[in-house]
Amino acid sequence: MSDFPFSITDLPTLAATFLIVMCRVSALVMVAPGLGETTSPMLVRGGIALCLSVTLLPVVQPFIQPITSGVLNSPPFILAVIAGELLCGGFIGWLARLVALTFVIAMQMVAVFTGLASVLQPDAELGASSTALSHMAMMFIPVVFLSTGLYLLPLTAITGSYTLFPPGHMPMIGDMAKSVIQTSSHIFMLALQLAAPFVLIGTLWPAMLGVLNRLLPSIQVYSIAMPAQILGGVLLLAMLIQVMAGVWQERSQDMLAYMPGITNSRPQP
Repeated sequence: MSDFPFSITDLPTLAATFLIVMCRVSALVMVAPGLGETTSPMLVRGGIALCLSVTLLPVVQPFIQPITSGVLNSPPFILAVIAGELLCGGFIGWLARLVALTFVIAMQMVAVFTGLASVLQPDAELGASSTALSHMAMMFIPVVFLSTGLYLLPLTAITGSYTLFPPGHMPMIGDMAKSVIQTSSHIFMLALQLAAPFVLIGTLWPAMLGVLNRLLPSIQVYSIAMPAQILGGVLLLAMLIQVMAGVWQERSQDMLAYMPGITNSRPQP
């Protein structure tokens, strides 16, 4: 018992410290891939955030102790601290979510160029701008993140973020915006690379149909070519889906490894 001294007078300080940690961790869990999926029950996500907060509390407590007295004595200050913690946690979780959305964007491109997407036939369940392939990718993301351990990288980043974004200080909004812009450019480039075979074939196929229509204007080229385009796209996707998923997983791991705070996984006060 001497190794863990505790007094009832320390309870408000400990509660304030736990609240600050909970704000940053819950914001991460709310948007992080694999942990904050909308299909997961709210009770499960709340339990994950609570368990992670209890686990990280002893590690990051030295960073929060200098501001606990100000938090307990100034209500406006605690509101500012909570807002900053939510912003930091949501920022790291959103960066991880952007990386995960790469596969969804690639599948959306595949659906467009293979004829599996149509604005004239929206799906009431998937949404007006969603397709069956992108919906499949959305269900595939948490499976990959939870089965391969990629979810640990955002958790490592949230631990190291206490060195980059100390509690009680104004977050670096400009650097955050720059990181989001750079990550967005990288994921769109990667999505285009993943869907490159479909983009190439989807560009050449209409050109060939246009030439055929000029040569044989009496034939209903669209009615004949559309089933062939869909069937060819499905067959090509069946052959390349494993390679696309493997490349996306490797590149996602590389991008997540450069998240802010990932190199400071064990912060030292």
